[in-house]
Amino acid sequence: MRSVVAKRIFGLFLLCALLPIGCIAFFSLREMSSNLKEQSHQHLHHACKQISVSVLEGFSFLRTEMEALVSSYGSHPGESIGDVGKEMPEPPQTHFLGLTFFPEGSAAETVFGTACPPPPHTETLRNHLASGQATVFVQRVSGAPSRVHMALASRGMMAGRGFWVGEIRPKHLREIVENALPAQVDVILLDSSGEVVYSSRLLPKTVVERIGAVVGQTSSGQFEWEGEGDTLLVHYRSIFLKVVYLSEDWIVIASQSKTDAFAPVTNVTRMFVLIAVLTVLVVSLFSIGQIRRSLVPLEKLREGTENISRGDFESRVEVKSGDEFEELANSFNLMSERLKREFHALIETGRIVRSVLTGLEKEKIVDTVLSNLQSIVPCDKVALFLIASGGNGAAQIYTDGSGSGNRADPRQISVVFTPKELQKLETTDGSSIVKSGDEFLRLLAPISGNGALRFVLLPLLHKESLAGVLAMGYGPGSKQVREDLLRARQIGDQVVVALANAGLLEELAQFNRGAMTALARAVDAKSPWTLGHSERVTALSLAIGREMGLTAKELDMLQRGGLLHDIGKIGIPGSILDKPGKLTREEFAIIQEHPEKGARILEPIPAFQEIIPVVTQHHERFDGKGYPWGLSGEAISLGARILAIADVYDALTSDRPYRVALRPEDAISYVAENAGIQFDPAVARIFLNIISREEATSTFREDRPVSISGHVTITK
Repeated sequence: MRSVVAKRIFGLFLLCALLPIGCIAFFSLREMSSNLKEQSHQHLHHACKQISVSVLEGFSFLRTEMEALVSSYGSHPGESIGDVGKEMPEPPQTHFLGLTFFPEGSAAETVFGTACPPPPHTETLRNHLASGQATVFVQRVSGAPSRVHMALASRGMMAGRGFWVGEIRPKHLREIVENALPAQVDVILLDSSGEVVYSSRLLPKTVVERIGAVVGQTSSGQFEWEGEGDTLLVHYRSIFLKVVYLSEDWIVIASQSKTDAFAPVTNVTRMFVLIAVLTVLVVSLFSIGQIRRSLVPLEKLREGTENISRGDFESRVEVKSGDEFEELANSFNLMSERLKREFHALIETGRIVRSVLTGLEKEKIVDTVLSNLQSIVPCDKVALFLIASGGNGAAQIYTDGSGSGNRADPRQISVVFTPKELQKLETTDGSSIVKSGDEFLRLLAPISGNGALRFVLLPLLHKESLAGVLAMGYGPGSKQVREDLLRARQIGDQVVVALANAGLLEELAQFNRGAMTALARAVDAKSPWTLGHSERVTALSLAIGREMGLTAKELDMLQRGGLLHDIGKIGIPGSILDKPGKLTREEFAIIQEHPEKGARILEPIPAFQEIIPVVTQHHERFDGKGYPWGLSGEAISLGARILAIADVYDALTSDRPYRVALRPEDAISYVAENAGIQFDPAVARIFLNIISREEATSTFREDRPVSISGHVTITK
């Protein structure tokens, strides 16, 4: 059992044995638990229902008994209740502790036992009793159990009018409940005020409160209560006394311990545990025998593997077991022999492949192949043909530079493949060998120096189309080996993938630039006065950024920010953007919202998070009087400070509905005058240097000259 494989085999044996038993046990116990739970709740439901019926039947019996008592004590007309009571003894075996008569207009008279209180006197009660019905009411006693009474109107030959009240014995109420109480079920009987009339087991106060909170909404229900010691299954039901006895409903609560309800599951679980233990013992005996048969050859294979891992490729494994272990040992020996020959070549191939796949630019990929291929393929010349995607056969030949004497600077030569040559390369299975007199020598002539007389061409296919050719030249004393060609093929396939990835990255970059330009044009097209504005601002901003020595990443961010700086104008009404007159204060406030609107538009796009400050702050002023936040100085991002000058310059030199374009020299003067006020002076100085070096006048617009008006500071 010290072997990992031995432990695995032993574990599999146990798993195969215990898994079916475990599944059977799990599903059986779950089904049994579900059934027991359902049966327990049904049992509690029937218990509540049976007790409710028993209580109603008990009250009916008590009413009959009380009518008999009233008939016995009220059958002597003309005599007072007291006289009659003296003549007749207290009835034996009665379920009442006392009986009291309440005549109309006279004091109450106790017939026997304890005196009873009158029920709450209402017109509804009077009518109910007058109709011959009985009523049940409860008298609460501080510090003692509540007293239950039954009231009945006088009838028959009883002198005078009034009603009778009898106090029901608590013992009789307990007998009514206990006679209907099932085994292992605890019951609490609550009166209409929530006081306990009977309890076989005192339930936690939280259970009673929970039932009291919902009893007005539903007449019955069930739930489970998690206690400290055990879980209780609880069912409650209202006893309807309103119609017959003019009393608020009582509540019967039946509960059962989950431990008692699930006792059969516990017993079955113990049985399954015993079966599982017995299964483990039996399986262990069988698995140990199988483990012993496998450990010896496996140990030899492990030792051989360790030797291989230490670089000992001469290691051999001898196993004579007559089974798969012997076949595995023979395969292991063959593998060791091949590894001895291929290990070094694989390391070099892997290094080249990694370098190729991590290259994201075509030039780096080509340089990697030309500089390293000859370290694993012993050829005299290496060249890489990359065919253009236009379909006309145009290609570029990249060589290892041996013709120019500079290996680190590969030469690039343009050639054109004929359709016949392309077809032959596309249909070549594997590689093509070119010798003297073959048609491909025309293409190979520029790279056939250094005595290369024979070339091996490996077509590089991408999506079944010819993307390039890897050419390896051999001199008179060189020869190609099959394994070398396989490694060259592996590298060539990875070159195709890497070049495709580099092309996709370039296409993606072009797409992103095109998409941003299209979006900028869509924004500018909202008004005929701003066509091309974002692109011109971007071009001028990039010129300033390059002059300032910004990094490629910063220039890219500046380009994206320049193209999208006015995207918030999508949310500005065209009537304001194209207004020919001066903007009102309210209209200008709407214009001032476009930087923040632009930020909200770009916010969901992770790639545009870095340019949001540029978009938001391009209307901030260096003196802090800009918008939307009133930032000043270097608190404004550098990209926004650059964009602010380019934006204002292009706006001033462009026609607007409220003015014609300024002459470039007037716009330049405006920028110079506002350096350090509206614009960053350092950025303004760079801008002025760039403008001063411009000799061509195509940058400027020779429109009608006008003076700078108040609209300049309210540039839309």
